[in-house]
Amino acid sequence: MNTKLSAILPVSLLALSLSACSFSTSSESSSYSANKILDVASSPFKSSSDSSRTEQEKFETDVADYTAEFATGSTGTLDQFRAHLSQLAQSHGISNWEADRTTYVGIGRGLKKAKLGGGQISAFTESLSNNDPLKKQAIEDGLKK
Repeated sequence: MNTKLSAILPVSLLALSLSACSFSTSSESSSYSANKILDVASSPFKSSSDSSRTEQEKFETDVADYTAEFATGSTGTLDQFRAHLSQLAQSHGISNWEADRTTYVGIGRGLKKAKLGGGQISAFTESLSNNDPLKKQAIEDGLKK
């Protein structure tokens, strides 16, 4: 009898552990499916700014890259700089870049990336912000990123 028990016990334990694994996998799969259903059901209610936020982040990065390139380059006028910002904004679906805070945060990031001195940063900030305190603050915020 002892040999029968020792033969049955491992088989029983194996069957029990397999059914537990099956239950665990099954419940994980159900949980995953339930979460996916909730994601799909709630997706129409997500903020419309979700997609624009990523576009704004791309715009901010493009502005930062262009600002750094412009600030360290040897040629170019502020009018040319502004014209190119306008083109960048249009390519990202932004119609009024001069009123968009993201533009100025990107400019600040670009000035930081260019590793300019304090005097140069001040000159750019004054010229590009037209002494608007909100634009100056956005540039400063970009310098901190």
